[in-house]
Amino acid sequence: MRERFEDRKLSGQIKIQLPERQITWQADKAQLAYHIKTISERYLKQGYTLTLRQLYYQLVAAELIPNHDKVYKKIGAIKDDAVYSGAVDWDCYEDRSRVPHLPYFNHSIAHAIQQALDHFRRDRQLGQNVHIELWTEKDAISGILKRALDPYHIRLCVNKGYTSSSAVHEAYERFCPIMNAGKKVVVLYFGDHDPSGLDMIRDIEERLKFMFANGEQLDYMVASRYNEENDMYDLYWDDFLIEKDWGEGEIRPGFDNLACYAHQHFEVVQIGLTMDQIKKYNLPPNPAKLTDPRAKGYIKKYGRISWEVDALKPEILTKLVVDEIEQRIDLDTYHENIALENKERDELRSIVAKYSGV
Repeated sequence: MRERFEDRKLSGQIKIQLPERQITWQADKAQLAYHIKTISERYLKQGYTLTLRQLYYQLVAAELIPNHDKVYKKIGAIKDDAVYSGAVDWDCYEDRSRVPHLPYFNHSIAHAIQQALDHFRRDRQLGQNVHIELWTEKDAISGILKRALDPYHIRLCVNKGYTSSSAVHEAYERFCPIMNAGKKVVVLYFGDHDPSGLDMIRDIEERLKFMFANGEQLDYMVASRYNEENDMYDLYWDDFLIEKDWGEGEIRPGFDNLACYAHQHFEVVQIGLTMDQIKKYNLPPNPAKLTDPRAKGYIKKYGRISWEVDALKPEILTKLVVDEIEQRIDLDTYHENIALENKERDELRSIVAKYSGV
């Protein structure tokens, strides 16, 4: 909604010294406010709410402003001026770092039944041979990712940088029963193209494989059963099995050395940012973080610039996620689940109508 609280000046000239570039950036505030309004409300019509950082990168990508911290702070101030004065809709933006919490409640039994109908849905991944999750380091894009993932009932994990040991262990406990059932686990990963962003992929994969190798919840018969069914049992047993004494004479494989097992049953896939995406969408660069302990190796391979995932337009980010999901799942099974969900929703609707006397 648009609501004017006070008059804010949306005119005048902006001048910001950028000594690192030996320039002074100048701009017309009214023009910048117009571009902020146009971009923000275009995405609102598509159902997207933006963070300040996403708005900023859309302006950078359109070459309307330079990519600099001082400019970022100024854009935040102009955005505030625009919404406080009523020029831009407040609903265009969200702050994901400050989310209030209110416990769930119902006004009555009738209201509870109606809520059950409104929120009823089946697990749309039932019957799939693969379990997919999407992990990201960036909370700022989580709203867009949730919208892309919700139709497929796929879990989103927001790590806010490197994921914690507790979160990794929770994933290990979540994945083991799935892998014991013979399914493959695929973690799709979205993060920045910078020294830490790329290293987080390695970190997730190594820590989970370490737990698979040393924990006690993974059933080694999955590996032997899988290979037996595919006529690979003898090759697997002779070449990859490492005996360990787990007590009572039980033999289990050393999963840290089972490359074939890891490939068949667990995978972390980087779906963004990649260099191909950076080139294709002409994303604006940032200076690489030289203080990052991983900077030396990154700079040797990619140079002294990095890129942030926030720079992707929401519709592009959504398409990248949907394409990755749909090439991995059985779409016929997915649509069968939706058809059954609709049928059961109709049954629940009749119960609601009967209870309500409608």
